[in-house]
Amino acid sequence: MRKCVTFLVPSLKAGGLERVASLLANRGTDNYQITLISLDSEPPFYSLHKEVKLLQSPEKITRQNKKIRFFTNGGWLRKTVKEINPDVICSFGEKYNPYVMFFLAGIKTPIYLANRTSPLSSLKGRYGLLNPFAYKFAAGVLLQTKQSIELLKDKYDFKRTEVIGNPIDLDYPKLERENIILNVGSIGGNKNQDWLIRYFSELKNKGWKLHFAGDGPLKQKCSALAEQLNIASQVVFHGVVKDIKSNYSRASIFAFTSTVEGFPNALGEAMAAGCACIAYDCIAGPSDIIDDGVNGFLIPVGDHELFQDKLKHLMQDQALREKFGKNAREKMKLFEADQIAEKFYQFITADL
Repeated sequence: MRKCVTFLVPSLKAGGLERVASLLANRGTDNYQITLISLDSEPPFYSLHKEVKLLQSPEKITRQNKKIRFFTNGGWLRKTVKEINPDVICSFGEKYNPYVMFFLAGIKTPIYLANRTSPLSSLKGRYGLLNPFAYKFAAGVLLQTKQSIELLKDKYDFKRTEVIGNPIDLDYPKLERENIILNVGSIGGNKNQDWLIRYFSELKNKGWKLHFAGDGPLKQKCSALAEQLNIASQVVFHGVVKDIKSNYSRASIFAFTSTVEGFPNALGEAMAAGCACIAYDCIAGPSDIIDDGVNGFLIPVGDHELFQDKLKHLMQDQALREKFGKNAREKMKLFEADQIAEKFYQFITADL
């Protein structure tokens, strides 16, 4: 009889955590009974394999009620896990993992905790206090980057730890590249798309366009900035894109201005699609996948002049773009989805 593996996620909206959990769940159906539990009622953004059993809280979580709903969902979560009685559980998200350990206290099922954001978030504030204690009771911890282990090892007493990067799909359509600089992700926060708009404005290259895929709190402000800088005709906001692969395959350059990351899925996807990539060398993730000058450019965080200069270099040098794209696709073979999924399941089922 196949072992039962249960995933816990805060939601199944469009996002990096949700994409990874959905992909790993789909990849496990050949060997395990997979149950995916979401603490939100919102329908899944990502497609799930027909054999993945999806259980969702009856409550919808919003920005206004998320703290209350999360705690009221705790009872529902405990009851649901007891009914499933899985062989192993993996919970995704350091903002939720300590509460999951609390709600499931006393349940004998081994619980693995997967960190999904910058390791800095686990060193400060409430999570810097809660997580070191809660994580002691986990069967194991999955981290995304080597930097994460280096930053957390002094404060966290991990029983078992494994660094496993995010799974990246390598199957992209072969389309003709256009003079498009692409940025994918939530617009706002530490993503700094407004910086990219200003860089693009300064370069004054009428033959190129700047495309954004994603939504977020600063989308309107970024759109207004493009208008203010008189480049609105060259800047395109696509919103949330369900099938993003063709966007990657048409773009020549992927420009990533984020200054805080866990493991940047969008950057990995762009490299897998063969885009010439440029990114800030932030904590954490870009340095795990970009080898500076070999398959992309890594820029010290906040060095606006160098970022703009290297972006201009890429726009002017097609041969370099092709070189970076070819090398990037080769590097992403290390994160091929089936290989990553195999490592993941080996780790969380090793003691079953």
